[in-house]
Amino acid sequence: MIEQSGRGGEMAENSTDELSEIRAERDVLRRELGDLRAHLCVALRLMQREPGPQGITVLSVASDREIVEAVRRLVADATPASSETQRR
Repeated sequence: MIEQSGRGGEMAENSTDELSEIRAERDVLRRELGDLRAHLCVALRLMQREPGPQGITVLSVASDREIVEAVRRLVADATPASSETQRR
């Protein structure tokens, strides 16, 4: 509960405002991170379609580990087999 009188009330109200602001920033970052994961899944073709309730199709986003592994495979496929090939 926020005190309404004296200096303590101002401090409690400021703390509550700061906490609300921090939570709002956290929520924005979570949404942005979720959007990034979703875009990476689409670009890496990792989206999985699964049947959901009432005939709705559910799109599942891959885990961070799956995304990183897909990127590693792309890098490995794009990298020459050995440095000997480049020297010739």
